Order: sequence, then structure tokens, then C-alpha cells
Amino acid sequence: MTHHLEELPASTTHAILLRDGRIVAQGAADDVLTSALISETLDYPLSLTRTDGRWTVRTAR
Repeated sequence: MTHHLEELPASTTHAILLRDGRIVAQGAADDVLTSALISETLDYPLSLTRTDGRWTVRTAR
């Protein structure tokens, strides 16, 4: 488990997002780890990109 998406290994295949003990999304990492779902989960606008299998998170502007 991590709160730091940058630390996920490139081999990550599945993910689950939790908010207040409830599942927001679960499934294939590419389907779950999206800007929209991460922003919804954290209630904060974020931009998530994946390059060479690694995720990068930035504040959306």
C-alpha cells in the first residue's frame, strides 16, 4: 500500500482507491490510476501521467 504513486513499481498491474473506508475504484492499474479518479479520491485536482511505466502526479491547474 502506498500514498505515493511515484513509488509504485512499473510492474504494478492492479490498484484500488479508497476514500473514507469505501472503494472508489478497483481494477487494472491503467483504468484505476487516472487523473479523474485520483482527484475524486483525494478531493483535490491532480494530473497523473505515466511514462515508461512510472506514474507522476502534479497539481492540476
